[in-house]
Amino acid sequence: MRKPQPGTERLGAFSDGVLAIIITIMVLDLKAPHDASPDALLALWPTFLSYALSYLFIGVFWANHHHMLQYAERASHTIIWANLLVLFFVSLIPFFTAYMAENRMQPFTTALYAGVFFLVTVAFMILQKTVANESAPDGESKQRYRTASKRNWIALVAYVFAIFAAWLHPALSLIVIFGIAALYFIPDAFSRRQSKP
Repeated sequence: MRKPQPGTERLGAFSDGVLAIIITIMVLDLKAPHDASPDALLALWPTFLSYALSYLFIGVFWANHHHMLQYAERASHTIIWANLLVLFFVSLIPFFTAYMAENRMQPFTTALYAGVFFLVTVAFMILQKTVANESAPDGESKQRYRTASKRNWIALVAYVFAIFAAWLHPALSLIVIFGIAALYFIPDAFSRRQSKP
């Protein structure tokens, strides 16, 4: 009997579980102050801002990851390993989020924070390329991959800028990171714009 090709349901479920754990780890770093004054709460703004930005990024990543897996016909070995690579870098986000917040968004910690997003994007591009290579090579799929690749390259360049911008002012770096997240807010919006005649 021919062995059936595994679908992507378990791959998606595993990824969802990992992302849920990552978000849980991040929220555990939100420690309530022992002082009941508003000043004590306001002093935690770097932690809240770091958490909110990381949560937004992971949410946007999940939406794009979920959308991309719809085009994967099967969970091949290469797709599984490419997926594990991207999840590895995403799993580093809580550490760099806490590191940046604990040091009140110093240039070095903010640059590292932007750097981990750069690595996530590189790994996501590898996963996207793997899915594209193993999907039906119709014209629409090729166009979708080309336009998605353009958006990824824009993001990579912007993340490099965000890394260096952290040394000018950390807030500038965080604004760039937020802008990149907005670029991916709707998974296929960029493709639709590019494919219009």
